[in-house]
Amino acid sequence: MIDVELRGDEWLARATELKESGWWLSDLCGLDRRDLGFADRFGVVTQFLHRERRERQIVHIAAAGEPPTVPSICSLWSGANFFEREAFDLFGIHFEGHPNLTRIMMPDEWEGHPLRKDYGVGKVEVDFVPQPFLQIQGLGQSPNSKEAMEKVDDFGQTEDGQRRGDSW
Repeated sequence: MIDVELRGDEWLARATELKESGWWLSDLCGLDRRDLGFADRFGVVTQFLHRERRERQIVHIAAAGEPPTVPSICSLWSGANFFEREAFDLFGIHFEGHPNLTRIMMPDEWEGHPLRKDYGVGKVEVDFVPQPFLQIQGLGQSPNSKEAMEKVDDFGQTEDGQRRGDSW
């Protein structure tokens, strides 16, 4: 496997070389590299496959500036369209030359980019729903050694009519 790190201004030329050499784009995603020791906080990670040579290549692209920006590769691989939109939506990375750089996962009125490390936790309340009753289907499935040897029916009841887990 080949692993390469590029600056944003080198990316489009390198991507063109990869396309002409028979490499296929397999994946593209954004990355928040805050607190990881990189000069540029944001980056883009791409993965390529070469079917004939059976090789894999990973290319890291530094997204410099505010907003972080790299050239789009949609003109080379049309499948990059949705990958780039996802990185824009969740990390705020801009792709110069993208044909339709709009949100793809979050609502249009959403503020911010939720996969950034400085994005506030708890902006959307989560409702915790009680989980369904745990049903034990057969012998040996209870953590209690006495209960592990009792037979239970399809509803988790023992022969005397008690349900397992009622004491929980």
